[in-house]
Amino acid sequence: MNARFLNSLMLMICPVLMLLVWMVLEPVLLGDIDSNLEGREAALAWLQLSSGEKTLVYLLNIPGTFFLVGTFLGIAFLGRSLQGSGAAFGSLSASIFTVLIAIPAIALGLGTASMDLFDKGFIETAVTMDMITDGIFSGMPVFWALGIALLGIGLVMEKGFLPIWISWLFLVIGLVGIPGVLILGEAGFIIFIISLVGTVASGVVLFMRRAQE
Repeated sequence: MNARFLNSLMLMICPVLMLLVWMVLEPVLLGDIDSNLEGREAALAWLQLSSGEKTLVYLLNIPGTFFLVGTFLGIAFLGRSLQGSGAAFGSLSASIFTVLIAIPAIALGLGTASMDLFDKGFIETAVTMDMITDGIFSGMPVFWALGIALLGIGLVMEKGFLPIWISWLFLVIGLVGIPGVLILGEAGFIIFIISLVGTVASGVVLFMRRAQE
């Protein structure tokens, strides 16, 4: 199994499994809090919901985090794969996604610690820590969009590496996403989903190309 084949699997599988865990399995198995809650109320409601289901939370969050990290790595490897005129932009994109790996890793640790503190009765400290966990993720969408835009520029410049529609999808959704995720708020999540469509499509193309070699 060479690096390009592994990269194609990461691009195809990790985004799909990540969405399956956090958008399907977690709401179905664990439930969800009132979407109208914000700030401390939302953090407290989440801790109350998860406090009696710590094992289930771990079984969902740990694989979900691994799949998110795998998505980051897949996109980073894709950027590093550009060797022609788009190599500089691909490398910049790869650097951004490599740094972003730290965010879910830190958030997983803080989230686990907040649940432990909540169970031990340190309610306010647990709520504050859970809010910090959410805050860590708040800046990630802008850098995600920037990394996707840079990758799109590199792919457009390096013609033929991927189908042109994927290259332009990355470029457009990245450029739109930089201001869009800030302006649209939670509705900006659709930009993230569209970028994942391009990510999975890239993996499929690379996988099929490898299978035909």
